[in-house]
Amino acid sequence: MQARTRGRRWGRWLLLAALALATVLTVAAALYVRAVLPQTEGELRLPGLRASVTIERDAHGIPTVRAQHEDDLYFGLGVVHAQDRLWQLETHRRIGAGRLAEAFGPGALDNDRFLRALGVRRAAAAQWERLPPASRAVLQAYARGINAALRAQPALPPEFLVLGLRQVEDWHPVDSLAWSIMMAWDLGGNWSAELLRLRLASVLPVERIQELMPPYPGERPLPTADYAALYRGLGLDPALGQQALNAAPPSGIEGVGSNNWVVSGARSASGRPLLANDPHLKLSAPALWYFVRLEAPGLKTAGATMPGLPIVVLGQNEHIAWGFTNTAPDVQDLYLEQVNPADPSQVRTPEGWAAFETASETIKVKGAPDVTLTVRRTRHGPVISDAGPGADLLGRGGRAAHVLAMRWTALDPDAESLTAGLAMTRARSVGEFIEATRGWVAPMQNMAVADTRGRIALVSPGRVPVRGAQHDLRGLVPAPGWEARYDWQGWVPADETPREIDPSRGWLASANQRVTGPDYPHFLTSEWALPWRQQRIEQLLQARDRHSVESFAAMQSDIHSLAAAPLLPWLRQARSDHALAAQARQHLQGFDGTMAADRA
Repeated sequence: MQARTRGRRWGRWLLLAALALATVLTVAAALYVRAVLPQTEGELRLPGLRASVTIERDAHGIPTVRAQHEDDLYFGLGVVHAQDRLWQLETHRRIGAGRLAEAFGPGALDNDRFLRALGVRRAAAAQWERLPPASRAVLQAYARGINAALRAQPALPPEFLVLGLRQVEDWHPVDSLAWSIMMAWDLGGNWSAELLRLRLASVLPVERIQELMPPYPGERPLPTADYAALYRGLGLDPALGQQALNAAPPSGIEGVGSNNWVVSGARSASGRPLLANDPHLKLSAPALWYFVRLEAPGLKTAGATMPGLPIVVLGQNEHIAWGFTNTAPDVQDLYLEQVNPADPSQVRTPEGWAAFETASETIKVKGAPDVTLTVRRTRHGPVISDAGPGADLLGRGGRAAHVLAMRWTALDPDAESLTAGLAMTRARSVGEFIEATRGWVAPMQNMAVADTRGRIALVSPGRVPVRGAQHDLRGLVPAPGWEARYDWQGWVPADETPREIDPSRGWLASANQRVTGPDYPHFLTSEWALPWRQQRIEQLLQARDRHSVESFAAMQSDIHSLAAAPLLPWLRQARSDHALAAQARQHLQGFDGTMAADRA
């Protein structure tokens, strides 16, 4: 009897202990959640402000930041970005700096190697040194806001705890410029197409490669030299650059695409211009975009920002509205650089052998020893094939006879687009907006814009290289870097990039398709997105005399694919012994290109 009583007592004590532990954990979790969520009520005292700033959040959590001074306004934007997206800021910083392996371990090492070889943060630091004072002030105010909010944060978000990151470094303006370069990287990808052609050239003639990678519909392939014969003559290893391609973060718009369109007041139910924008960037959690309203004397703007950048990328102010789609010009060229067989520290140039520019990079790796990487530059740019874990992977046998360097507009020391972007958000008319875009470098975008005076325009600003008449490879494949005829000869003049203003038809639209006519004098790219989405937008715009917000919303949710029509006859001819083939043919017989979610 005594033993049974004693056992019951122990059972009760264990139960009470378990309940106490559960209570403690519940309270601790509640306290952590309260500490990690942004403060949305009351007063937050932060150093670095000239005057008070108010932050009001609507029912959707979208903040409105109001300030008496513009630098305080960007400080406030930094605060809300840090409050809501601190982990996203941390990943953006680490991507731009090539420091992912510090947090994620050896699995991120190849990515870091590539980004260090590409030199994104080195390029950003060079751009910072040449930035105009007004733009520097904006970036500094924004960074102060992030850092002030970080120091006031009682607890770090759970991602930091899971990865064992107990401290967060201060945000620096160079981090913003590096992230801007990475956004240009995400929206460009010509270099990978060049590498693909190089690999194909080891097994196929140029004519077959042109069939596999065809030109824009209705056009003929660009005439080029026989680069397959060129590469055979050089004895190139077809694996050259493959390690870099494997390690690089994804880039390009293959399989995705954006839409924008605008109608004049003559084509809208309200008598005022209407503009729609639907940027199809990759899905992520949290989203890449962060909506906000910014108000200060002389500036009232709202729209989509990106954590890491102190600017409304897509949106409106009191006078204009604007939206982007990707132009995807050919602004990346790869160069085959010949290494001196007698002195591997030298590279061949038109004037003879010259020393590589070199720098040493140390990559810290979570749970593993540091990795030291020597990165090189030629007169064209960074040697991206240095991204591999060992030089022996870059060529057959021993030392590589050739390496690959990249020339890319976004890495130029005067390539920042922040200054132009800030001017665009302050524009008071379509004309002022277009003038502001003259300083835009990368990424080149198709910018639809409308103003309250009734004007509309579509302009595609950006820095696009000019290749000389002797450039017989046309930027489609890696070119010999020791031949001066393959060097860029300058830029397409800023006022001669594609544009259309106030067309008589009353509308403008882009969907990554060719935005130049047959008489356009400059070469932008041969790799436009296919025109099906653009043609569908044109159909819907022309389907009614006047449009409304509701008709624009219906267009954005349209699910009819014009690409299906030319494919269907070929699919219907297909024959198969598969058990489901007959059922598939039955579905295809009645298919009209409507991509409904509940249909096969």
